[in-house]
Amino acid sequence: MSSKETFFSFFSQNKALIKEYIDTKLEILKLQGVRTLSRTISVIMIIFIISLLCLSILLLIGITFAFWIADITGSNIAGFASAAGLFILFLIGFIVFGRGMVQNQIIKRIIQDTMDDTEEID
Repeated sequence: MSSKETFFSFFSQNKALIKEYIDTKLEILKLQGVRTLSRTISVIMIIFIISLLCLSILLLIGITFAFWIADITGSNIAGFASAAGLFILFLIGFIVFGRGMVQNQIIKRIIQDTMDDTEEID
């Protein structure tokens, strides 16, 4: 009986400390979640901005290529059709070969950033 009484007396004496410890641990978990979420969102935003810039560059290169072919052939239709055909070939190649690589790289990057967070804190 004395062991039960000592446990309950220990618990009642240190109740405030235990509550403070649990609250602190919960706060740390919340902050870890916020940190991981903010890093993930920043990676997604960087990927979006880089993709948008690459798309703009490809569009300008495509227009330049179309006008160059149009100048060579003497027909705007032939120039822009060949540029559209080149973009369609790029799209098919990306769908067939590159889709998995891009998705895997994004997933690896997000997992790596998430794991780096937990290793720094532990």
